[in-house]
Amino acid sequence: MIEVETLPGGIVSIDVTGKLDKTDIELVITELDAARETHGKISVMVDLTGFAGMTADALIADLRYGFSHLSELDHYERIAVLTGHDWIETLVWLEGKLFRRIDIRCFKPEERQRARAFANGMEVPRAETAPGIVRVPSDRANMLAFRITDTVRAADAKAIMGFLKDTYARHDKIDLMVIIDELDGFDPAILFDTGTWSTKAQSLSHVGRYAVVGGPDYVRRTAAFMGTFIPVEIRAFARDEEDEAWAWLNAGPLLAG
Repeated sequence: MIEVETLPGGIVSIDVTGKLDKTDIELVITELDAARETHGKISVMVDLTGFAGMTADALIADLRYGFSHLSELDHYERIAVLTGHDWIETLVWLEGKLFRRIDIRCFKPEERQRARAFANGMEVPRAETAPGIVRVPSDRANMLAFRITDTVRAADAKAIMGFLKDTYARHDKIDLMVIIDELDGFDPAILFDTGTWSTKAQSLSHVGRYAVVGGPDYVRRTAAFMGTFIPVEIRAFARDEEDEAWAWLNAGPLLAG
């Protein structure tokens, strides 16, 4: 279920509860388009406290709208997201890095007033934690690359799994790359762990090549060891061999690392 209201000042308030379907997404699209038509520039406040996922049709409708409006990002000023889920915070942080023209910020469920103030253009101090894993956009739609920059939280791993599952749904085979700049308090097995054994088996059937770049020697040894008994072509590269890893995957980064 979803409730949408356009508030004074061109702020679109969206409250989400339960699982969203295509009708919910279409309602949001209609309200956003109407608000942009009336106000020119708008801000959005989304309450995802009660969010429980979305149907496949809803996801497709959401993605289609998002991609078709990439050229209209200048119509959005700020987006405030209320959530109690760490993995959603991580995804919002990643989106903020990709869409730098929009100021996107996460708030805890009890911070509704701060979120409303932020959406209204007021200065609100940041209280968010940057993730230890960030996505590196590549020039191949069926290839995912991630960079480890700090201590990896459980929420980071969940966010990455979200990207993987979405990509599996759209491509039969994908390639993966993990670039390790810094590694602290992180079990290297997480690079190969996708949850339950049934999920692992399903995921591995979609992976063609897997490049691991950098990190301590034991990480590269683990990668080589795993490659001996799983149906994925895994290759470990030294930190100064990142260009070779991209070439091995026939891909390249869209943004400078």
